[in-house]
Amino acid sequence: QLQAFILKAREKKSLSQATTVPDPLSQLIVDDPPSKGSKRKTPEETARISIQIPKKGGGATAEGDTTDAPPNPIKKKRATRSNTGRAL
Repeated sequence: QLQAFILKAREKKSLSQATTVPDPLSQLIVDDPPSKGSKRKTPEETARISIQIPKKGGGATAEGDTTDAPPNPIKKKRATRSNTGRAL
């Protein structure tokens, strides 16, 4: 009974595949001019935006803003592969 069901399902599948795609090459044709090998963007798309970035020592905080943080916080060393290994 199960084998008969499987055989019927396979027949249906093969018939549906044969009828739905008469010409598989017709699916590959795409007529879209912008998609034809233009890797670089056009000059209109790449407009530069210039933003002034304050320097390290510059006053990045507002004048009325008072914080308890020191001007140059001490940075922790990042752990690298050389100093994370176990001691022998």
